[in-house]
Amino acid sequence: MLDISLEQIHSAWGRVRENAGCAGVDGVTIESYEHQAQTGLPELLMHAHAGTYRPLPLRKIVVDKRDGSGKHRTLLVPPVRDRILQTAVARLVSRSWEEEFFDASYAYRPDRGVDRAVARMLQLRDRGWNHVLDADITGYFDHISHSRMLKLLQAAGLDEEAEHLLRLWVRAEMWDGHRVIPLRRGIAQGSPVSPLLANFFLQSFDQELEKSGNRLIRYADDFVILCQSPLQAWQAKHQVQELLAASGLELNEEKTRITDFTSGFQFLGVRFDGGQPMIPWKAKNRMGHVLFIARAMPARLLRPYRQVEAGRQLGHALAAAAPEHPHTVIPSTLASSTERSRDMAFIYITQQGAVVRKSGDRFLVELDQQIALDIPYHRLEQILVFGNVQLTTQAIAEALDKGIAVSFFTRHGRFRGALQAPPGRNVLLRINQYQLYEAHERSLAVARGIVQQKILNGLGVLKRYQERNPHEDVSGQQRGVMQDMVGKLPHVKSLEELDGCEGMAAKNYFDALMKFNRSEFVWTGRVKHPATDPLNALLSLAYTLLEQELSALIEAMGLDPAIGMLHELDGSRPSLALDLVEAFRNPVADRFVLTEVNRLVFQSADFELGDGHGGLFLKPAALRRFFEAFEKWMLEGKVSYRRRLREDVENFASFLRNGGEWKPFGFDLLEETI
Repeated sequence: MLDISLEQIHSAWGRVRENAGCAGVDGVTIESYEHQAQTGLPELLMHAHAGTYRPLPLRKIVVDKRDGSGKHRTLLVPPVRDRILQTAVARLVSRSWEEEFFDASYAYRPDRGVDRAVARMLQLRDRGWNHVLDADITGYFDHISHSRMLKLLQAAGLDEEAEHLLRLWVRAEMWDGHRVIPLRRGIAQGSPVSPLLANFFLQSFDQELEKSGNRLIRYADDFVILCQSPLQAWQAKHQVQELLAASGLELNEEKTRITDFTSGFQFLGVRFDGGQPMIPWKAKNRMGHVLFIARAMPARLLRPYRQVEAGRQLGHALAAAAPEHPHTVIPSTLASSTERSRDMAFIYITQQGAVVRKSGDRFLVELDQQIALDIPYHRLEQILVFGNVQLTTQAIAEALDKGIAVSFFTRHGRFRGALQAPPGRNVLLRINQYQLYEAHERSLAVARGIVQQKILNGLGVLKRYQERNPHEDVSGQQRGVMQDMVGKLPHVKSLEELDGCEGMAAKNYFDALMKFNRSEFVWTGRVKHPATDPLNALLSLAYTLLEQELSALIEAMGLDPAIGMLHELDGSRPSLALDLVEAFRNPVADRFVLTEVNRLVFQSADFELGDGHGGLFLKPAALRRFFEAFEKWMLEGKVSYRRRLREDVENFASFLRNGGEWKPFGFDLLEETI
């Protein structure tokens, strides 16, 4: 996870404020950002942690060079907000890269600079390194290969989120005052992260030249190679040409020459000519005049960028949406703490007519030819599609390649099927699973453990409600029956007997639980396929979401979701997911539904008759509210339920590999905070 704190973001903001600079394409100046920093900085950090940050285009500015040559330099300046995050990330990454950079590099590094470079050159000169290849790279910043840079970043072993942000900034867009242009190559001069990337890109160049025996002094794209003879200098020039060509760069022949300290040359604005160097730039330090600056982007062009990020803002965006403009896609509320760093994005696509497309390393959800959601697939774990929603073949292929589960439902939430990649790995794990299934006594013992934990979790839930409602007259008869069923489980000899015990315990559990129902809905007993009343409709939907989440985790682990121990084989039914979900039904799904109806989040007007299969279902607007509340519920607590689901699958896989005892998820009253 990206290891940047709010304090570090504030520190980066202080650095950006100190450096001043102009506004970006959004027209927000340093002074105006000051007024929004209190809320803007935490929001910026939230987007960075959640993977929902998207940079704005860079503003094109042209200035003349300070050397009096009459030539100009193009700067591409990010908005203030983007400069803050870039500064924070550059500080973080530079700490891990600093030890890997070579001593020959003097630009943009702590405790280095022109003075240190000059001192090193004089030291080498005095030791006999008199001959000099004075060289320059043609348009270095403008010609850096994006494909090579991205490959280098991928191989650098960075934190996944830091790499994702650096990739975004490499593949930036530019606003020239008239149109937005994607950058096909080069990195932006004027961007806080560009100096770091510039040094990083030339790391292998530095390494190879260090091996040559000559002495390299490099300051960004300006460098000299000090040699002990003219021949070595000529050989160094040839090596430089080959190394640059291999990186897609070119030696600037016009600015490159072979010389020596006696003949004199100028490097970094310092004149080396015989004795002590002359530093004319200290007496003439004028800034380049601005020749052109792109106007700020019009609001109509900025709006799509802001709409995309608003659509991707997790959790709070839906609650803030106006009723007449309901959200199309409801993303999960991703946690930003270290404890929840493994929680990934789940998106629910409910708007009819939406299209899911692949674009680079992202999925786009489009509505009426406008982007409603833009999310990087490295933060995505599952897509749930409801009704008439299209996925392009490219999006389907990417989901399969990246192991992203795609589940399909009717518009009202009835499960249709799922898209899944072939189970190509963990063959031995599946063999162990099949062997467990075939071993009747072991398989039955696992099934008994599942039912036992489900009943114990139900008793824990009832105890929790009773403690919070001490004046409620709840008979202990139902709990007594449940405890009796737990006592019978060790003596059960078949799945049929086990089903009987589980069914009896479930009936008494619901009879007791629904005494804490404060809503207008009446409980008449559990009705499943299809649900005929609001409470059963909500329970069935919550169970279905849990089952699909577990199915995806089971597939990702390499297990066979069709082979369960408690639920027998039944066509394509995910029996193992149904096994594992039993321990989560009472503490997760049941408590969620009862909490929401008691808060009056759902009422009778939120339901309608189904889609040809009978039953009652949530209307579209209420369905979106359900998803938002469900995602919040799944991620709350000291350890999120989403994390618990994953751990339960991992523990079951470990049990299959190593034997021993497996215990399903337990409802721990001491840890629970919801």
